[in-house]
Amino acid sequence: MTFLEKIKPHLVSDDYLVQETILHAIHDYPFLPEEWTVQLLEEGFRNHEKLTTVLIYIDNQLITEDAVKILLENIPKMDQSKLHLAIRLLQSVEPSLAIKYRDELKPYIRQDLWELYDLMLHGDEDEIQMKYDEILHLLETADSYQHQLFFKAKLLTKWMVQHEWWSEEEIARDMQEEVKPEWFTFHGILTVYAIGLLKLESYIPTLASLLVRDEDILLEEVATALIGFQSDAVVKEVQPYLLKEESVIFAASVIENIKSVFAIETLKKAYPVVDEEDQELIFEALAHQLSIDALPEIEDYMAKKYHYNIVDTDQVAYAYYSILGFEHPDLQAWKKSALEKEMIFKEESKKNSLLFQSPIKIEPKVGRNDPCPCGSGKKYKKCCGK
Repeated sequence: MTFLEKIKPHLVSDDYLVQETILHAIHDYPFLPEEWTVQLLEEGFRNHEKLTTVLIYIDNQLITEDAVKILLENIPKMDQSKLHLAIRLLQSVEPSLAIKYRDELKPYIRQDLWELYDLMLHGDEDEIQMKYDEILHLLETADSYQHQLFFKAKLLTKWMVQHEWWSEEEIARDMQEEVKPEWFTFHGILTVYAIGLLKLESYIPTLASLLVRDEDILLEEVATALIGFQSDAVVKEVQPYLLKEESVIFAASVIENIKSVFAIETLKKAYPVVDEEDQELIFEALAHQLSIDALPEIEDYMAKKYHYNIVDTDQVAYAYYSILGFEHPDLQAWKKSALEKEMIFKEESKKNSLLFQSPIKIEPKVGRNDPCPCGSGKKYKKCCGK
């Protein structure tokens, strides 16, 4: 049974802990069926307890026309504290689809994005290149990371790749220049993004070697590109980086999201070797593979009791056993513990919201591999979770 076949019966599970774990497990997985995203949105708007988590964890999936229709229908009725999450999804739709629904989407998409969409659909190669260069200059000269600018640069990169305006020769030259200095430029990071879009397998060793870099925006794109190959060649190249303290976070995330027997074997071999704190990371990666072969490591970790506080190990273990249909004497205790933590989190969120006159953004719990809710573009472990 494949990974997708295992999760399909639980995709909109009535068990909140199971569904939330599934959403974590599919967040970075690149081949979720398009209709599943629509199904998750429908479920989220039916069951508002699930909505925030659904909106956050489908942000890497394709937002189709059906998904746009669901969002447009429900946004006017949404709680203001969650509205930004739905709008973020609308801003990620393909330009041609956005233009098709321009009148309906106009209140939710910034004017500068509409201008960019128009340029992409009607501009020529030189005009697109000029706009790309302009945004790059703004990114490089800004005092801090500008997520909206980087988002627009990625839109233009994807457009140029799709139109074959970014050749493999240019990519080879740019990568050769970028790997030498200590830091990548934004153009270099976008070149990594282009490699992922083009599925250029010859760059797998180079991309894997970048996992030791201390540049989180670069590492996010490296991880996404490597996961996109869905290849054991990636697992082979990333394997050594599971054992390095400076790279284990992203290395584990990559191998977790490549669903293969070799990926599971690689995680199992790393589990007894890494430090205790990093075992929690391997534990979560193995659990998200949803394989019976991971059972010995899952049992071992839950028996050790030295769990750290970033991964909700009780919830992960409970969901793993529940999805695979395994029995365990502590199953209900794990469920009770996870639900208590969830209740405490919600109560604290409500208390915090009362301290402000305007609504605040309420986010779900985040795992150490998840994007930080602060919007920095970094992994939680490398940002607010430090």
